[in-house]
This record gives sequence, C-alpha cells and structure tokens, in this order.
Amino acid sequence: MRDERVLLVRHSCEQKPDYGDWLLPAGNVEVGQSLEEALKREAKEELGLSIRTVRKLTEHVDPYTGDRLADFLCTPTTSKIELSSEISEARWFTANEIRELANIHAGLKEGLLRRLEYLFH
Repeated sequence: MRDERVLLVRHSCEQKPDYGDWLLPAGNVEVGQSLEEALKREAKEELGLSIRTVRKLTEHVDPYTGDRLADFLCTPTTSKIELSSEISEARWFTANEIRELANIHAGLKEGLLRRLEYLFH
C-alpha cells in the first residue's frame, strides 16, 4: 500500500495461466526463510522495492492451485520500482481503478475492494 493505492503486477511469462491479468506481487518461501523474509526478498528481487511489513492479513489455501498463501499489508520504504524479467508491468491502483479492471481475477478483485474499504473507511 502507498497513499491508499495497491501495487498490482502482470507476469511477463506467456505460459503462466494468469498471463495478462493483474495480480498481487507474490513469490515462494525458500528453505530456512520466514514468511516476512521471503516477502522482503521477493519485493526486492521482482520489483526493486524495499518494504516495511505492517501486519499479516490472512493465510489461506488457493482454491485453484492448492498453494498455501499469506497476505501481508506492507508499505514501501523506497519509491522507485525496478522490474525484474519476471514482471512485465507494475502499477499502483486506487479502489475505484480496481473496480473498473476487467483483467483481474474476480475473487482477488472482491477481496481487495473489501480490504480497502475496511482499511480506509
């Protein structure tokens, strides 16, 4: 989060099933890493951002992949985004802009809008 905006990304790999969709930045936890360590490493590797973790929001299982996921509320401590080759685009979105997005998973869209409503109203 930055200025009541959420950072969403698009993958650059055309073989990914969610290619072209806007997604939350994500990644894997390496052996020996905590969730927060993995989060900070992935933000740095994929986006060139240093971040501060505010709090863990949820932990759940992705109904499509079966992966265990954890969502965190974070704020950047650096402002310049430097995309890795894994990411084709990254952009900060307001709640109104997210409402208008067509190329975002419906479940993600609904979840983001609920969280934004809770956080800012």
